[in-house]
Amino acid sequence: MSAITADTARRLPKAELHLHLDSGFEVEDAVRLAEENGVPLLKEPPDAMFDWEDLQEFLTFLDWVLCLPRNGEQVASLSYSLAQRQRRSGVSYTDMMVSPIHWKNFEGPLEEFIAAVASGLEEAERDGCPPVYLSVSISRKHSRAEAHEVLDTMLAMGHPRVVALSIDGNEALVGRTGDRFAPVFKRARANGLGIRAHAGESSGPEGVWDAIDLLKTQRVDHGVRSVEDPELVEELVERGIFLNVCPWSNVLLGLYPDRESHPIRTLVDAGARVTLNTDGSGFYRITLEDEYVTASEVYGWSTDVLRRLARTSVEASFCQDPLRSELLAGIDAFDFGD
Repeated sequence: MSAITADTARRLPKAELHLHLDSGFEVEDAVRLAEENGVPLLKEPPDAMFDWEDLQEFLTFLDWVLCLPRNGEQVASLSYSLAQRQRRSGVSYTDMMVSPIHWKNFEGPLEEFIAAVASGLEEAERDGCPPVYLSVSISRKHSRAEAHEVLDTMLAMGHPRVVALSIDGNEALVGRTGDRFAPVFKRARANGLGIRAHAGESSGPEGVWDAIDLLKTQRVDHGVRSVEDPELVEELVERGIFLNVCPWSNVLLGLYPDRESHPIRTLVDAGARVTLNTDGSGFYRITLEDEYVTASEVYGWSTDVLRRLARTSVEASFCQDPLRSELLAGIDAFDFGD
């Protein structure tokens, strides 16, 4: 079959579930914030700042760029810009992550930071952008007490825009942390928050096992290295656990050499519940419609497979009815024109 067009991918109702505000803004945003706050650029020309050899180089850049936003207005503007980009990509609903530990120069407590992120998303929705909801991430560098403090703040705020607790960080550097954070995830789940966990990117299958067995997550962000353990893949399929996969991010950061060698096709063929995502549309200079078009080109996926990916994205989301039902009906009725 021929690949779908970008316009078709844009019109297809879909959700994006693996998107970080931390890596969701663009070169122009970084330059603007650096100028506003008198911070020298990390590299010249500015575009060069967004080229990385590997995951660790990316994380070093991330530490620099996320020290740029200083106040609520600057943070809210980034949230607003991200929601606008989602609208241009035809994304119907987004579960966005933010990891407060990275935003080291923000002048205010965690409550003000979360409120600033949420205010930008709310303003964007009032201006016609599709809904974007927020998952707050703890870091694998946190202590158990620090993780509970983040959750304490989330629960005390009870902000309607905040829907989930997440965890991220380079597992290859910090090691396995499932035992440390299992109690905070149990408490988050008991208080009605969604649960999600980065695993199976810098870590191998053992990180995914920890995420599903210790953190009890039903959504694994990345999870692609599960393919290294056939028993794990069978378990993911059996439990119906969602994998929020970001193919271009994995290639760009050196996890796989090219799209063809990326294991997403193996996971889909095995029956895993996979969603397509960008990880950071701004930093990686890719859109969600790009991911759908490229998947149809590289893997030769039929429109039935693409429809299933879109449907899974809504089923896996923290979206509420009636929007969930409306999106699923729209996906089922969508005419790919083939």
